[in-house]
Amino acid sequence: MSLSYNFSLEPTELIQSALNWLNEGYRVAMITLVNIEGNAPYPVGSQMLVNDQGAYLGQITGGCAEVAIADQAVLAINDKQNLTLRYGLDSPFFDIQLPCGSGIDVYFDCDITKQRISQIAAQLDARTVYPQALQTRLGVFTKIYAPSPRLMLVGQGPILVLLAELAMKAGFDVACVAQNEHTENLLHRANLEAVSLDRVGDAFVLELDSFSAMVSLFHEHHLERPLLAKALKTQAFFVGALGSKRTQQARLDGLKEMAVDELLLARVRGPVGLNIGANTPAQIAVSILAELIQQLNQADK
Repeated sequence: MSLSYNFSLEPTELIQSALNWLNEGYRVAMITLVNIEGNAPYPVGSQMLVNDQGAYLGQITGGCAEVAIADQAVLAINDKQNLTLRYGLDSPFFDIQLPCGSGIDVYFDCDITKQRISQIAAQLDARTVYPQALQTRLGVFTKIYAPSPRLMLVGQGPILVLLAELAMKAGFDVACVAQNEHTENLLHRANLEAVSLDRVGDAFVLELDSFSAMVSLFHEHHLERPLLAKALKTQAFFVGALGSKRTQQARLDGLKEMAVDELLLARVRGPVGLNIGANTPAQIAVSILAELIQQLNQADK
């Protein structure tokens, strides 16, 4: 069977929105943050999408300059002109200041076609990276479109539900495999799709690619070992499991008895979650998500 995903709107929302606007007859521009001098709330590569009526999606300055950038994008669309502009420090736009005191360079790409957007969307659907070279005033900038990160959660309890909700807000597509009916009910009450553990078979691990993470949230830890043993053989960038240090050692001992290679055992992150002193389900979910984001960002570098 295939898994049911709870989809985040990020990071592919702009691509789908661009396709929708183009199909509706709008002309669009993709705005890319290509350089930062100082500090900024969004990283290089962040994007906005603007149509020829001035409607926009996305953020690159946290609200400081989005309206001005959208207005400039409409002019660029009408002029059919790609360009790079500076905002903030050393910018000719004296009335637009960034509170962090930094300067950013922004590229306006007005050569957006259905063909190109469809190609990007197809690559993302196929779980492959699409590099787009942009010829900016500062030189060639390569925007990397990567598939949405996946998080596969297996186990039980409120931590699973809370982590699923938080992860979606952080841009993960989440698949939930519930150990028992109680957890399935918790997920359904949170309007989250779920698959029961007795029905998932090998589908869970078959979909773990290099943009995927797995977190085991079992209380009966013997149930997780077969899944962990299979997950460790995949390209998943993160495999973690809930429990104490003593539980982690018992987990590793059990996997050794299953003849799991020592090098693979080193991949099991446990007790999962950054050590922030978490002591409630919500805090534990936050700590796990923080470690996931940390590993995801390191994998991108």
